Amino acid sequence: MNGRRASIISGLGFLILAPAVHAQSSTPREETWITNGTVSAIARTTDTVYIGGDFTYVGPYTGYGVPISASSGQPVGTFPKVNGPVYACVPDGSGGWFIGGDFTQVGGIARNRIAHICADGSVDPGWKANSNNTVLALAVSGSTVYAGGSFTSIGGQPRNRIAALSASTGQATAWDPNANNSVRAIAVSGSTVYAGGDFTGIGGDWVRNCIAALDASTGQVTAWNPNANDSVRALAVSGSTVYAGGEFGIIGGPPRYFLAALNASTGQATPWNPDGNGYVYALTVSGSTVCVGGEFTTIGGQPRPYFAQFEPPPTAVDGSHWILY
Repeated sequence: MNGRRASIISGLGFLILAPAVHAQSSTPREETWITNGTVSAIARTTDTVYIGGDFTYVGPYTGYGVPISASSGQPVGTFPKVNGPVYACVPDGSGGWFIGGDFTQVGGIARNRIAHICADGSVDPGWKANSNNTVLALAVSGSTVYAGGSFTSIGGQPRNRIAALSASTGQATAWDPNANNSVRAIAVSGSTVYAGGDFTGIGGDWVRNCIAALDASTGQVTAWNPNANDSVRALAVSGSTVYAGGEFGIIGGPPRYFLAALNASTGQATPWNPDGNGYVYALTVSGSTVCVGGEFTTIGGQPRPYFAQFEPPPTAVDGSHWILY
């Protein structure tokens, strides 16, 4: 049988053949491997189970979120299993992680949509921010964890869709920008917190369409106002540039389809214009390299299904002509 169409799982035969002394558990074994498609046939011998079907992968059940080793590419085994989708994950600076999403348990411990996982893989017993709805974005700055999503309560306080939490206790601080719709992206640079999402008002009842800059001390909006015409799903800051990805067609003044670079002082779009043909949902910046992911199939005038990387040539000062890899 083709190795891609079958799996051998040792030790299952003993459980199948064991006498029914106790009632059968209704909870499946976590150590049993899973597939990424339909299983249509099962056969067993004394200690081996054979399966076949419409899958292309068989492997351990990891739950909905797991870090991957940078050296081996394999999942880190000490990470606790998460029982629902994870939409945001940021390092805590000490080898652990803050995660947000739509889960209700982490490692078998109740954690509503946001949790802190320590460096040893344990769930932080004292960090209980407990959001009442989905957490879509996280960012860490010093002793503060910024969270965005569709919640109206988090960290033990009413907070509409954006909040600042203590990195040590999970309790909400007094910072309260009060967004009127979902916050889907957060990036922090110095004393400024950039937020993106579906909102039209944030930071003191000011009109801000889908993107805003907030004072990290007061939560009030600054004068910075790129005024996107549709949802902003991803943000990253590098020096004097704020990169934004999403579902917009106009941002920072001129047309910019789904991806733009914005001046961090003025909010105006820079000359950089990759002009993709589909939404951008993720981006990251490292030095002079910009990586983006989403629903596009062409970007920067080149075929790049769903992922692309940009780097400026040494002579490009304004970022208007970049190399697409």
